[in-house]
Amino acid sequence: MKLRPPRDDDFDAVLELMNAHQLAAFGETAVTADDLRTWLTTPYVDVERDIRILERDGRLVAYADVDSDRDDPPVWWCDVKVAPDADADAVVPELVAWLDRRAAVGRLRVWTAETDERVVAAFSALGFEAVRHSYRMEIDLDRDVRAPVWPDGISVRNATTADHRAVHEAVVEVWRDTNDHYDETFEEWAHWNVERESYDPGLWFLAEAGAELAGFAICRRDDVDPSAGYVGSLGVRRPWRRQGLGEALLLRSFQAFRERGWKRATLGVDASSPTGATRLYERAGMRVYRDTVFLERPVRC
Repeated sequence: MKLRPPRDDDFDAVLELMNAHQLAAFGETAVTADDLRTWLTTPYVDVERDIRILERDGRLVAYADVDSDRDDPPVWWCDVKVAPDADADAVVPELVAWLDRRAAVGRLRVWTAETDERVVAAFSALGFEAVRHSYRMEIDLDRDVRAPVWPDGISVRNATTADHRAVHEAVVEVWRDTNDHYDETFEEWAHWNVERESYDPGLWFLAEAGAELAGFAICRRDDVDPSAGYVGSLGVRRPWRRQGLGEALLLRSFQAFRERGWKRATLGVDASSPTGATRLYERAGMRVYRDTVFLERPVRC
């Protein structure tokens, strides 16, 4: 087996491998060409340093990358994909050995479907332990959805270019109350949320209390289901919580999706969200349809 950084001409093969892993693990593909291009061109990503693909007999059988947070010591988010017909017990140790060398210090965090027994077992054999779960939730929009009820003094509008920095600041502030603080700079955030094909300001909803931004819902068309809308980020700042604003923003997003003729709404959520996000989505009628398990262990040099 040969481990190396990807080249430009590996793009299609990497995308195919990622979706083959996703289809085998979750029952659906999840990575678009736009997603992969956005990741590869992220300002802090160095392809030669941060990404590896594993070849066997000239065929791509696995992929791994690293993306550290800014904690000290850091947590390294490691996206690992394994071809469905590859031997995970042989492939995963090769990738993890590289992850250990690349990270040098801190903790490695990997993830896949909870039911992906072959890959989960391969990680477990290397000392990884499950630490949390993330859900993908959905709701069918083939029936009328409840109209949002806005708290007193709140108005809602779409975002404009002039709002981007204020929205980023609100995202950073709101995510301080979650299990994973948001530490990307404005430029990094904009790269993922604005400078990509799926950016749609008509699906960005800002809730305001006078001149103050109270909450936000940043939405787009679902990456892999063109008949669905995706709620990418939804948050309410502390002074306006527990007034129904989060639910109102969610329902407004559902309305917008229906107005576009989309049949379904989806989003991702930390299963152990300390802000109670999962309960909010369940009250709105959403259900879990996909479960991702996160596994961690300390870096071993």
